[in-house]
Amino acid sequence: MDINIIIAILGFILIILGIGFHKFGIKDKIKVVIGILIIVFAVYNGRVVIFKEKEFKEDVSNEIQITHLISMGLSESEIENLGRNPLLKQAYEKGQEYERVGSFKKAIESYNEIIKYSLSSDRDRVSAYNLIGLCYFNLYELEKAKQNFKKAEEKIENLKDKKYKSNGKMITFHNIGRVYKELALWKDAQEYLECSLKESVKLGDDLQKAITLLNISEIYFQLNKYKIAIEKMFQAILAFQEALNFYIPKNFPIDYALTQNNLGTAYGTLAEVQDKVENCNKAIQAYQEALNFYIPKNFPIDYAKTQNNLGNTYRTLAEVEDRVGNCNKAILAYQESLKFYTLEDFPMNYALTQNNLGNAYRTLAEVEDREGNCNKAIQAYQESLKFHTLEDFPMNYALTQNNLGTAYHTLAVVVDKLENCNKAIQACQEALKVRTPGDFPMQYAMTQNNLGNTYRTLAEVEDREGNCDKAILAYQEALKFYTKEEYPEAYRIIEKNIKNAYEF
Repeated sequence: MDINIIIAILGFILIILGIGFHKFGIKDKIKVVIGILIIVFAVYNGRVVIFKEKEFKEDVSNEIQITHLISMGLSESEIENLGRNPLLKQAYEKGQEYERVGSFKKAIESYNEIIKYSLSSDRDRVSAYNLIGLCYFNLYELEKAKQNFKKAEEKIENLKDKKYKSNGKMITFHNIGRVYKELALWKDAQEYLECSLKESVKLGDDLQKAITLLNISEIYFQLNKYKIAIEKMFQAILAFQEALNFYIPKNFPIDYALTQNNLGTAYGTLAEVQDKVENCNKAIQAYQEALNFYIPKNFPIDYAKTQNNLGNTYRTLAEVEDRVGNCNKAILAYQESLKFYTLEDFPMNYALTQNNLGNAYRTLAEVEDREGNCNKAIQAYQESLKFHTLEDFPMNYALTQNNLGTAYHTLAVVVDKLENCNKAIQACQEALKVRTPGDFPMQYAMTQNNLGNTYRTLAEVEDREGNCDKAILAYQEALKFYTKEEYPEAYRIIEKNIKNAYEF
């Protein structure tokens, strides 16, 4: 039997013997006092032993980790700089370094060391599973990302500390929500992101709150619920601005850059639906601020991501202001991004950026060197389709095919009308394999409108009546979703197109 338990029992007996403290004489009173002191001593001694046992275990764990690191070739000074739990810290720091330069597979190997280590705590494993999941997310291996985030979710229930548990939920739920969002599973994405938002509010984490609100807003935009989407976006912008009061460049340069990049994304998304010039300029300012800290040599992937975002904003701005100048700025930004987003290393980012580059050339073709810029746009879209296949990425495939169809139609106006119209029609029909009225009604309507435009142009050189009829049918399909009440401008334009087709 533990000596502390024996001491405690003896003390308890002495107190029992001393019951009726006020009735007994000095000897009995002394017994009670001694009994109390013995119990206090036993409890204290027990706590000291427990503390020493815990400290001993931590010391043994530390020595094991040090021995392992020495076997890996690390010097004593390098190990000393890692502090307590050097093996775990070294695995984490090595993983972070790999992530910074975009070596996500090597980062996964490092974070797996934390999972495998027998003395890692549940808190360590929650963090490691999330980090591994994020690496897979960046590699666009979404199923593997989800699997690791789900493992983190399971481990969270074992955490005793309320703050750690809340923080684990905030991060993990947000990550799972992003995977579902990427998979266009809007309901599941929204559910997880709303749960993450609650935890970020509880913890007072303005940056995480802002990022989560940004993702929730983007879901509402996808669901065509613009009023609530705009409301959430303004909340996100306010939260990002609050975060910037804390993440000042001097003390937190990378967090500051991350916040500015996300703030730029918020303004850029908002620019799609209101105050285009003002919000685009705010987005550009935020991205340029982020680029002051995302130096290509040190942060190549963050630099590439921000350049791609900057390009998107310049292209949006080009729709309403200085089309040539802003398109050329967008093209330069995309080309900077593609210096780091290669097809071999970052195929998804490469494909998305090539699609964006194609959009910039196509917009520029409307005002300058139509044939030359259309051909550059087509080339960029075809590069994007090397990775965006119908089987693996149907939504992105449909988006790029729709854009490719528009580029061929624009080219058909100036050269090889028959051939390029037929290529445009083929691309639109490929897009419609995915963009069905049931799953993607607004995207379906957009592609049907593009198809109508192409048939109308084709009617100028072949089967006038037949192609005009096909154009009218396509426009009428588009009007099933572009209603006069919700989309008055689009409705007006398509109605005019129908009238022109009838009159042609």
